[in-house]
Amino acid sequence: MSGRGTINGYVVVHDSRLRMWVPQQPYNVAVIHIEEDHTINFFSNLPGTKADQVPVGSKVQVEFVETQSGQKIPEWQIVS
Repeated sequence: MSGRGTINGYVVVHDSRLRMWVPQQPYNVAVIHIEEDHTINFFSNLPGTKADQVPVGSKVQVEFVETQSGQKIPEWQIVS
């Protein structure tokens, strides 16, 4: 897998139940279609993208961020 995809849509979260995300509210959760197979979707926040200003149709690249417990989570960044 290339780690590339396209933003297909999004929602804005205003009341997260996940403690680690509460300080970042409101934040976007985007639907990402991966490049190799558009039937596979990922749901991810878009760090650095203001709430409700998601450029649907934009290309994205995955980056893996390590949590305090050592778990790696995928986050998608808009690429030009």
